[in-house]
Amino acid sequence: MELLAPAGNLDKLKTAVLYGADAVYLAGQKFSLRGASDNFSETELLEGVTFAHKNNCKTYVTLNAFLHDKDLAELPEYVMFLEECGVDAVIVSDLGVMTFVQHNSALPVHLSTQASCLNVHAAKVWKSLGAKRLVLGREVSLEEAGRIRKEVDIEVELFVHGAMCMSYSGNCTISNYTAGRDSNRGGCIQSCRFSYSAIPENTEIANDSPEKLPSSLMSSKDLRGMELLPKFIKTGVDSIKVEGRMKSSLYAATTTSAYSRALKWCNSTSFQEWPQKLKEFSGMLEKIPHRGYTEGSLQKQPGADSVYQGERNSRNSGYEIAGTVMEVEDGKSFTLLTQNSFDRGCALEVLTFDGNVIEVSTHEMQDISRLPVLRAKPSRLLRFSYPALDSISQHSSAKSRIQPLNVVRLKSSFADV
Repeated sequence: MELLAPAGNLDKLKTAVLYGADAVYLAGQKFSLRGASDNFSETELLEGVTFAHKNNCKTYVTLNAFLHDKDLAELPEYVMFLEECGVDAVIVSDLGVMTFVQHNSALPVHLSTQASCLNVHAAKVWKSLGAKRLVLGREVSLEEAGRIRKEVDIEVELFVHGAMCMSYSGNCTISNYTAGRDSNRGGCIQSCRFSYSAIPENTEIANDSPEKLPSSLMSSKDLRGMELLPKFIKTGVDSIKVEGRMKSSLYAATTTSAYSRALKWCNSTSFQEWPQKLKEFSGMLEKIPHRGYTEGSLQKQPGADSVYQGERNSRNSGYEIAGTVMEVEDGKSFTLLTQNSFDRGCALEVLTFDGNVIEVSTHEMQDISRLPVLRAKPSRLLRFSYPALDSISQHSSAKSRIQPLNVVRLKSSFADV
């Protein structure tokens, strides 16, 4: 079963690939539903595809916006460019775009979840139209996905982790009306994530009344399907997808590493032992910011318990990204490109490519001129001493050691350890 990870920009693509993704999905500057993401220039897209393929990882490019006639003028040239780059497939929602891609290229087409394919009959139609893979609607259960896979004999992909949309298969227009931004053409500002107060007209309510407190009544908890991974495998699903192109490199590294390691474990060990390992893998997912977790529609239709209610600390796990390792010098020190501010004495943890965590002291934090630094600021190159060899086995594999492009997280004082 393929693990498909998000790649919001070139750095995150490399992160996902090195932490164990079998495939990544990304977008160029046009025709994507994540217009607010960094996305890829043509030069970056070519570099990303080359890097991924060099590491035996596939690349899928999103063309999943719903287009009007005026949007189509640049599509021919862009599709030709994607084919020349060697991308492995394009993800499409719009039937017109799908037909255009098929008539003007040999690129395989994956049907986007936005197309709301929910049943066997719809799946048969999409297959007859030439879709190679169906990214099923978020409303589909594991049981239904297995039935579609078996009866239609087509590749099936399901979301396993990440943010959820309260609208049907993500077809939302809230941003259109609240901000004049078309959600279905890449302009979503996630208005559903905002807090709202619902107060009946001409009703006086005290400021501290529960009825007046802001509520995320249109926002879902985040999807987490880790507990159900053995069931994903048994249903015959071809690919599990992690949402999150707009999230940090820490998110990309953590989710990819957790699900990659869990899949390898499930494929090599009896499912009977799964409950013992689940705590370890699920624990990794608690160390990234989230909105509480739900299984969505994977086993049953979601109810009120899937609505995000602003649970205490649910958005902040106690960890945030500190930066990325840029260079390791003779096993004695390494340089970190920072992405956040932190003080000397804070606890840093390097996430190795095989899932290990190496603690690093910041008491001797230096700049590249080897001058002491009391407070790190974003976008700075800083030098840290390599941890003592007694904390890292001399016989461990290269992936267990600190390497360039390792993600480093910052542990807050209130982290759950």
